[in-house]
Amino acid sequence: MENIRLKLNWFKFNVFLPNIQSFKWLYAPKKEAIFFSLRTIIASFLALAISLWMEMDSPKWAVMTVWIISQTSRGETITKSKWRIVGTIVGVVVSVLIVAAFPQQPFLFEICLACWIGGCCFFASLIRSSSSYSVVLAGYTCTIIAFTASSDPENVFMLAMSRGTYIILAVLCQDLVERIFAYNQEKQARSNIEKNMLMAITGALNVIKDVFNGDYQAVYRVRETFSAIAATRNTLEFRKAEMTGNDHMIDHVHATLFSVVIVLTRLMNLVLYMREFKEAGNDFHSIFSQVHTYVQSLIQFINKNMDFRAHMQKLADLRWECRQIIANHIFHDTALNYSDRESIEKQSFLHQRILYRALSELLGELEVVLREYRMVHNPPLHDRFTFRMPPLFNFRLAWSNGLRVFLVVILCCLIWEVTAWPNFTNALGFSCMICGRLCLFENSYKFSLDFLKGTVLAMIVSGIMNVTLIASANTIELLCIAFFIPAFIGGLAIYNLPTRGIGMSFTIFLSLMLVVDNQDKMNELTFFNTAFATVAVAAIAIFSFRYIAPYSPIQVRKSIRQRMIKDIHTLPVLLTIPPARKWLAVTTDWFVSLMRQFDPTKELTLIRRYNQGALAVMVIGINIIEMRKMIIHDILPEDVKNQLRVVIRRISHFKGGHHVRTVLIIKSAIRRLQYRESHEKNLAQRLEIGTAIACLIPIHYALEKNLTFFNLSYSDN
Repeated sequence: MENIRLKLNWFKFNVFLPNIQSFKWLYAPKKEAIFFSLRTIIASFLALAISLWMEMDSPKWAVMTVWIISQTSRGETITKSKWRIVGTIVGVVVSVLIVAAFPQQPFLFEICLACWIGGCCFFASLIRSSSSYSVVLAGYTCTIIAFTASSDPENVFMLAMSRGTYIILAVLCQDLVERIFAYNQEKQARSNIEKNMLMAITGALNVIKDVFNGDYQAVYRVRETFSAIAATRNTLEFRKAEMTGNDHMIDHVHATLFSVVIVLTRLMNLVLYMREFKEAGNDFHSIFSQVHTYVQSLIQFINKNMDFRAHMQKLADLRWECRQIIANHIFHDTALNYSDRESIEKQSFLHQRILYRALSELLGELEVVLREYRMVHNPPLHDRFTFRMPPLFNFRLAWSNGLRVFLVVILCCLIWEVTAWPNFTNALGFSCMICGRLCLFENSYKFSLDFLKGTVLAMIVSGIMNVTLIASANTIELLCIAFFIPAFIGGLAIYNLPTRGIGMSFTIFLSLMLVVDNQDKMNELTFFNTAFATVAVAAIAIFSFRYIAPYSPIQVRKSIRQRMIKDIHTLPVLLTIPPARKWLAVTTDWFVSLMRQFDPTKELTLIRRYNQGALAVMVIGINIIEMRKMIIHDILPEDVKNQLRVVIRRISHFKGGHHVRTVLIIKSAIRRLQYRESHEKNLAQRLEIGTAIACLIPIHYALEKNLTFFNLSYSDN
């Protein structure tokens, strides 16, 4: 009976039909998606109308450029407008220079263009900021103009001015429409920032609350918080463009977010101490419960957006209580004699001082978070605070993208030389445009096939419309009506992340194939030649991104892991000690990028292993920074400084094959410093030696528990 029921399921329609939920973006779109699609359509129609009114030769370039530069965020559109104009001007100038330099040398001409677009994609992949778009735009603007002018190099200047005018016109129309429809934009931007900050702060507070409830594993569940921080930071530049104020709110937001990272790193230190020192006294458990109650009430106040100035005072009181207990332990410790029984008590006093110091540092960083959070809402007058993020360079990705684009251009030029295909010159520029757009994505492999699907779909839809609606469209009104519905659907697809690649290529090439030229329409022969050439170069570009230095999650996470380990190697030998916040900010970006390379449904064991290893890198790094600062100060005895120098030098030369020896050296240093601390009579030096021991213990634990992660020869494939 069960077998019969299973066979009958094959006759249900939902087995053969696609999942209806996957088309929800189309039949039940978000209002933001509708507004984005309408804004972009209005901007494209405005560019088309101005192009026709000015009697330009190819208005479709203006419409196509609007869809090329369209961004789902208003702030992103406004921010990138100036960079697009800069990139266009640079591309126009370089195209004229290249055509003028190689008028009769096609081989050198093609090599030079391939190097130019490859170099632009290399630097765009390396920069990873709003200015990267201008670099890509300079690359494919140059190639589009140069290849189009290759058949008539004497008119390259006029062609460059024409194409440059279309692009700048499209940028200005897009920017104008975005600013006109920017209703209540500043309020929405501030609301989004507020929501994202609350998500990060409450996420960190909930982790602290879970740890104080006894769930020590909660400290490893910070991936969601770090991902939210990275996503928020990536949009702050665009949110700033949406706000008219010229204050330093965004700088304080940056400081708040990365203070949250510091809090979680300090929490990891505290958890390691609590695991290591299980003989903590009743006093510590008493203040531990006080902090737990405080964190619970703070979460409620922040979620309700209530004034928490009283909580700031309570936080300061808890910190002073920790310091007072440390002072009491020092007083009792110095009164003991050096006997075997009392040395055990002295060791316990040292462990308790380390615990209270770690808790005090955690509360201190939490105080910084709350103070910066208040600065976001109430910035002081004449505020000059700035927060500069260090650049994050991914040379592996940059070299891969540059090589792919170079080979694509060379292959397309070879096909062009062999076939002498007249329509292939415009298509060559489109291949560079596709490659440039894909280079802006971190995982271009995921979007590449969607670009090909969107291109083919655009050719099918435009072919049907060219022989039906467009054939009878004699006015701009009829042309806009015919173009509206497919463009609107394409805009909705762009806003929906799973269909973004399809929507981008569909709208771009639909504009190319549908919009008529001034006093001209596309006949069937021209359509088929252009469509076939466009699909061919799109397929070549997609092929390169999927099979030339292809994306591999295993290789990417191995590369990121090696980069994080390399940062630990170089941190002890840097001439300038980096600030802890900025070093952790870069490491957090690598952490988030690393966690994106896993499938949560199939690789839970690997996710747990890499998650703990990446967090161990953060713990080791922040404690190395603390030790280097201590070595610079004069308060530590020279023999203690030498012990720290030995450990730091060993970490700087730490390689996967000698990890056990490194762990043993650190453990030996901890024992020696503990003996040295117990016999030190100078109170200030004793406290500093205890701080040095507190830095070594997390490093020892993080290395010992993550030996596989720190082994450079390890591979999980």
